[in-house]
Amino acid sequence: MAKKQQKKKNKRNGSGSFWLGFLKFLGFFVLFGLLLLYWDSARLTKIITNARPVLELTPDIDEIVRLDGSVEGIAAVTDEGKLRNTYALLQKETFLWGCSKSNCDYKRSEDRRPEVLGSFVINGVVVQAEWFRFYTNWLPLEFSTVDPSQLSNIYEGGTSRPLLVESPKKRAYGYYAVSPGEQITVIGRAREGRLEPFTLPGKEEHNVILIGTNMERMLSEERESQLGYGIVSGIVLLFLLPTIVGWVRKLLRRFKPER
Repeated sequence: MAKKQQKKKNKRNGSGSFWLGFLKFLGFFVLFGLLLLYWDSARLTKIITNARPVLELTPDIDEIVRLDGSVEGIAAVTDEGKLRNTYALLQKETFLWGCSKSNCDYKRSEDRRPEVLGSFVINGVVVQAEWFRFYTNWLPLEFSTVDPSQLSNIYEGGTSRPLLVESPKKRAYGYYAVSPGEQITVIGRAREGRLEPFTLPGKEEHNVILIGTNMERMLSEERESQLGYGIVSGIVLLFLLPTIVGWVRKLLRRFKPER
């Protein structure tokens, strides 16, 4: 009888040790990912800060530059049948329905390349790319921007990111837009008198041009992201602290000289 109880106890202890070890592994995995995200955002902050402000591009400039000015050109593009207005540039982003423990909502699909329509000119420089990263507000979706037939498909979801639903609880779209006359800041790589996309830190497949209302907002958004990563990393680190302290003590005992 005592042997059976001992076996059950050992089995429970083994199961508990497995799950505790799994949670520790998961914690370190999450911590490592958060630190990578923080580092990538910090590198992008440095790129934004060090971008050389220029009024025009010349063939001898070969570096990351910043252009500040008013959007030139005409409003020529729209999402036919969905939007009623036209824009110089329109980026249509895909959102897919997904659920977590806390709630269900449309979540941005990071793997899908956005649909980019049009281009524009700023300070005489043509701005064109397959992918833009925006530090501006999402295009408001309301009676003034959306085709009347689509008004019932507007989804707010309690966020500042309005969407047009294509398939309920499946797919929706959000929009970024640039209009003629709008004051913006653009950051990209100058090469041979052209403005080209550059690679985002940590995302080799994302070659983008940055567009924002101004440099200060770009930096503010990146620093907010870094603060969020730092807070969550701190919480995870508190969970892992006893394990780390135990490892350090074992290491110190190993290298402690014998008397």
